[in-house]
Amino acid sequence: MRGRLLRFARNDNVPYIIKGIARVIARVFSEAIPRFHARELVAASLR
Repeated sequence: MRGRLLRFARNDNVPYIIKGIARVIARVFSEAIPRFHARELVAASLR
């Protein structure tokens, strides 16, 4: 398993994989942050 990961890490596609992961994380955060702020606003208005 470790050998496979090392072979995978040496692949030339690593920068593209990292960019892809970064895009997914950015998308998740961009969707989660407005929802979180909306909940905060609702919670604040209920107080």
